Amino acid sequence: MISQIAEEAQRENVSFSDVERKMLYFTETEETLPDIYEINEQFEHDYDGPAYEKKIAGLLRNAYRRFCRDSPEGKNRWKRAIADLRGEDHYLLVMVDRSSDSDVDWWVPILWGIGISVLIFILIVVESILDQKGLIPSWMFGWISNDRQTRKFQFSLILYGLVGLWFVVQLAKLGVLPEITKTMFSSILSNFASLRPKRRSRR
Repeated sequence: MISQIAEEAQRENVSFSDVERKMLYFTETEETLPDIYEINEQFEHDYDGPAYEKKIAGLLRNAYRRFCRDSPEGKNRWKRAIADLRGEDHYLLVMVDRSSDSDVDWWVPILWGIGISVLIFILIVVESILDQKGLIPSWMFGWISNDRQTRKFQFSLILYGLVGLWFVVQLAKLGVLPEITKTMFSSILSNFASLRPKRRSRR
């Protein structure tokens, strides 16, 4: 598993020092490397633990996907490796658990956003039906607008704006907002580039 992390770091051109590699062998129960305690002291002095764990978790997640894609038995072999690791108190398990939780964290705000959007749609439909039947007091939504159509539009706009703001905040908390923004920006640029007329090659 450590070799797969090192390979993934090389593929992604991510810095991966010898100290960072050796720290993946750290365990409280046994001396996995002759200089493991010296490595641990150097790591605690020179490195940021949370940032290191986040980086390794990302490499693990991508290495797992690649390993399963390239090997038919990749998924089973990876699970057996994790099961073997859980027999000891390995530091690597912290990053393993974090890498598996990252995918779940990514989909949580998306699922919540879909659920809230559906709920808002239902509320708008119910509000429209009740408003047509005159069952909603004028003071309840009168502060938005006196015109019925304008009031519906502004009410919907406020609700969707609040959901959009909540969704952006959740992505920012997960730390994936910059990556998503960069991907969207790159996609837009590539689309504009494809629309440019191709220059004729000179002979």
